[in-house]
Amino acid sequence: MSFFIIPLTIFWLILLAGVIFYLLKLKRTGLVCGVFSIIWLAIISFPLLPDLLVRSLETRFPPLLETSQINSNDSIQILVLGAGATDDIYLPPNDQLSSQSLCRLSEAIRLQRLLKTSQLVLRGSVAGENVSVSESFMQTAIALGVEENKIRLLGIPENTRMEAVEYTRKFGTNKTLILVTDAMHMPRAMFIFQKAGQKPIPAPTNHLLKSNGRKFSEWLPSALNIYKMEYAMHEIIGLAWAKTGVGRRGEL
Repeated sequence: MSFFIIPLTIFWLILLAGVIFYLLKLKRTGLVCGVFSIIWLAIISFPLLPDLLVRSLETRFPPLLETSQINSNDSIQILVLGAGATDDIYLPPNDQLSSQSLCRLSEAIRLQRLLKTSQLVLRGSVAGENVSVSESFMQTAIALGVEENKIRLLGIPENTRMEAVEYTRKFGTNKTLILVTDAMHMPRAMFIFQKAGQKPIPAPTNHLLKSNGRKFSEWLPSALNIYKMEYAMHEIIGLAWAKTGVGRRGEL
């Protein structure tokens, strides 16, 4: 289903429909589809709508800059939601992580250093599993100075819903849980973890919108705007999917 909510896919489907209508001698309908496809391409490639949707997601939870309100005597775990990695053994562990995963992990390490008694919970294989792609999270954390005894492995859940289920199964609901994921993904992640019985503290990172002024070139159409639109649509529809309960067996 996610294939059909990709903005560029929608553009090509509308354009294809226009070509088919035109070939079927329905020229007016074909031209309307062609014009609408161009309008849609402009909408997703200029920053106005993509930035509006991104902002609606990224501003729901502020970054976790102050940790003094978190009781250091509690059992604190910082869970990093996975966002992709590769098992290319010719690359160092940090380079095997996707940019999203690396950004999430670096934020978790920052928090772990502020909360000395906390543990990192990372995607990773348990003893006996031969899943090298998962080891890059732990290896990167260790390379960046995290003590191995401060790391706990979650396993290899396939999506956020499975991460919530697996975390709850392994660690229960009594720990102070700090949830680290992309700012755009955080609303859906918080909803899913709350449904699993957790009361997570959000620690969003990897913000796509930053308040640094906008250059003239940034008002022009770009592939980055299309990416923002795709990510925002994925999260908005995914959150609605989760809330309706339709996504209980799978996820967008």
